[in-house]
Amino acid sequence: MPVKRLAQCAVTAALLTAVQYVLSFAAGVELVTPVLAAFSYVFGAGCGILTAIAFSLIRCLIFGFYPNVALLYLIYYPLFALLFGLLKKHRPPACSGPAALYIMAAAALAGGIIGLPVSAAYKTGIRVMLFVLAGVMIFLGTFSAAMYLRKGDKPRERAVISADAAALATLMTVLFTLLDDLITPLFMGLGQEAAAAYFYGGFLAMIPQTLCAAVSVSVLFWPLKSAFEAIDRRP
Repeated sequence: MPVKRLAQCAVTAALLTAVQYVLSFAAGVELVTPVLAAFSYVFGAGCGILTAIAFSLIRCLIFGFYPNVALLYLIYYPLFALLFGLLKKHRPPACSGPAALYIMAAAALAGGIIGLPVSAAYKTGIRVMLFVLAGVMIFLGTFSAAMYLRKGDKPRERAVISADAAALATLMTVLFTLLDDLITPLFMGLGQEAAAAYFYGGFLAMIPQTLCAAVSVSVLFWPLKSAFEAIDRRP
């Protein structure tokens, strides 16, 4: 990898660490997602994965090395960077693939909770969260397809790409919580009931994180993408 690319990865990893540290006191609010998404989209999966690994290790030095957290970050963020690195090269025509994926995932999330054995204390909150999340993904998916199919000389590329990125980031935020709900109980040796309580509690904590990811990526992805492209063009 060229020295220039290594320097860009190092600076971005430092930026991600600084962003997370500054916003660590605001629960549910984080800007690591839009920054890493835009960087991986512009510079590719290889640079994104390298940056994600560096960021995951650096944040452990700052916030403390906990094996379950380190494993979670080292699995999630490289996968996140890989998908956004591939998004640029493998966006299907008319966004039909992403739109269908987001809508099906939203329907599964919204409907699946009905059959889960959830206690009364969690049932209302989790159902509300899942239906809100379903609405967000359905909106982003259909908006992306509608913008692409809009009549005119040229599709609204900015709206389409931003909606696709926001929808993918929303799904990935859900995946982060699910991975945490799997990894942490195993490392902590929690029993079945305690693991279930942790799982449902994680769903409730996911509400602000998911909405923040959808909003922040929708708003910031294109400006960050443009900024990284300008940096990449510099000699």
